[in-house]
Formats: sequence, structure tokens, C-alpha cells
Amino acid sequence: MATIFMAAYTNYRRDPRVRREAEALAEAGHRVVFLSRRQPGEPDAETIAGVEVIKAPGLKEKCDSFGEYLADYLLFFAITFLHLLCHPRRYRLIHINNMPDFLVFAACVPRLLGVPVIHDVHDLMPELFLEKFAADETHWGIHALKLQEHWAGRFASAVLTVEDRLKTILSERGIPKRKIHVLMNLPDDRIFAAQEPPPPKPDGAPFVMVYHGTLARRLGIDIAIEAAAKIREHIPAMELRIIGAGEERERLIALSERLGLQAIVTFSTGYVPVETIPGLIRDADAGIVPLRACSGTDIMLPTKLLEYVTLGIPSIVPKTRTIGRYFDADMVQFFEAGDSDSLAAAMVELYHDPARRTALSVNAAERFGKLYHWSRHKDVYLNLVRTLIADQAG
Repeated sequence: MATIFMAAYTNYRRDPRVRREAEALAEAGHRVVFLSRRQPGEPDAETIAGVEVIKAPGLKEKCDSFGEYLADYLLFFAITFLHLLCHPRRYRLIHINNMPDFLVFAACVPRLLGVPVIHDVHDLMPELFLEKFAADETHWGIHALKLQEHWAGRFASAVLTVEDRLKTILSERGIPKRKIHVLMNLPDDRIFAAQEPPPPKPDGAPFVMVYHGTLARRLGIDIAIEAAAKIREHIPAMELRIIGAGEERERLIALSERLGLQAIVTFSTGYVPVETIPGLIRDADAGIVPLRACSGTDIMLPTKLLEYVTLGIPSIVPKTRTIGRYFDADMVQFFEAGDSDSLAAAMVELYHDPARRTALSVNAAERFGKLYHWSRHKDVYLNLVRTLIADQAG
């Protein structure tokens, strides 16, 4: 089997997609070396589920501005480049995850020597820049991000992305469609395993709604909190459980306190390992995916939604174009993206209609959950890896 190098500007333990990919390779018998970003208090290197994880330092724990992100990206690029420069022929395959897109060029020396390189596009950087920094399409940064995205895709031997709409967008921006492969962000079914529904709750038990994942503005957790404030009189016993960490955490806690929701909205103490998520949300009556409406969220198929489906939790979601491609009103409860009144109405409707909650979870599991499984879908990735390695050997 092959020795494979992977890199991502992320915390390895906290990024389910890169972990699924790396562990799939390790399970297939490959030796996997993964370079990630080190968080305070973590060791410089460790082995996790057969993956050799080495960790690079950052300039600071959390970046707030475009300049800080760029400087930290450049530091990680330099560390990745130097590692591969020192070991140009050690690896049979190199897999680089965005963001940033230009990180893939750190593999330029091995690529010149014939080593195949995968560029994995988790997110479209121009769309995220538009939302995060309140820019518009004419901003010079958008043009620069589209340019690096284009050349990163052209440079790579193959491009992975998470959904067919992203494949279309990338091909329209000049990356050859034949190079682009879709590897969906499906839940790891070793962790999010379908089980029998929990026993009925006793009378008077709280109506539990959950959100788990990154706490970022574009994901709209504040909209869910505002919606909860509007319906507190309509649902006598209610809990909105927010699980995760991110840049918005302190602001969201302050918002909850300002609205007097301390007894209704609860927060985890911070980051929660993905392995523990099912136990924290399995008793939920509804899962909330409160995305804001923007170009970046319109192309998302949120992994948390797919995890709710796998666990049999009915979901309240915005009807974005991507979500609407996979789910209809018999599978999820829709609301108008960014509208706390619409979200509040959806919450109340599901509260008053337990039969609908059951029907939504059953239909979503039948029409989506049975079709899409990571245990089968990962073969898309493993077959691509085998093909690239075989082509190199040939």
C-alpha cells in the first residue's frame, strides 16, 4: 500500500470531513501522514485511528481580519511546502484541502516530479469572503480568490468537492469538469448510526430543539435564538440546546441573556468531540439548521442536517436551492432563510404536531438516508486514490 500525505488548515480532531477521508485511507491499508493546525495545549504529533497527525503552529489562536487570516495561511503554506520539499519522493499521493485554495501549490515540487495531487474544495472561498467581510462582487479580493481557485484546480491532478452544484460552479470558472469528483459530506455511519427511536417522553417534558456545529454568523444561530424568544409563550416547556464552538459564541450567549432566555437556551462548554454528539442530541424533538440567506449558504448541503436524518430527528431548514434538491416538504419543515418569524412559526407547528414530526423523520430516512451512506460513498474517494496511484506507476 502507499504512503499518502494530507494537509488541511484545520484542527484535525474537529474536522469530520478530513478525518473521514484520512481514516478511510488508513482502513484501506495506506500509511497516512496528515499535517494540520495545532491548537493550544495539543501535542506536536499524535496517532489517531491509524493516522499520523503532525501539527503546525499558528500565529494566533483565532484570526479576526482578512490580513490575519492571510498571514496565518502563508505560515501554514510555508510549513507544508518545506515538509514536501524535504521529502519530495516519500509520498505516492498528496491530498490538500482548502481553505485556502493556494495551499495546493505547496505540493509544486512533488507535482513536478510526477506525484499526483488532489485539491479538495470544501468551501468556495469567493462566496465565503463575500459574506464574512461584507464585500461585493467588484472587490479586488473576490477577483483574486476566483483567480487562485481557478489555477489551483488547473494545477491539481484531480479536484474533489462536496456537492454537484459546487462541481458546476467550479467548471464554469474554468476547471475542467472531467477533473472534478463529488465526495459528499455524509455522516460517518460508525458514529451516527440509525437506532430505534427513544421511548416516549413523559407529560410535561421540555420540547427540545438542537443545533450542533460551528458557531458562525452565516449559520444563523442568532436567528434561532430570536425565534425561541418569540415563542416562549406558545411552548410552555422548551429547550434550545446549542452545541459547539466558534467566533460567535460570546455574542450568542450575550444575545440569549439580553432576551432573558437563560432558562431556555443552553450552550455546551465549547468544542464537543464529534463522537459524543449523538448522545447529546438523540432525545431532540427537532434539529434546527438556521442558515442565513447568502451565496455561500445557498450552495451548502449542511452535514448537521444529514446527521439529524440519520438519527431520526425531524429537521427545520431553510429552502435553499441545494437543500431543495434533496429534500421536500414531506421530509423536512421549511422556513424562510434569515426570517426569525418564519422560523418561530415552523417551531410552533412542529411542537403542536407530533405526527408530522414522526412522518418527517421517517420520510427523510427512507428517501435520503437509505440512498446515501458514507460506508458506501467513500468508495468514490478510494477508487480515485487507486486510479491516481496506478496512473503514476504506469
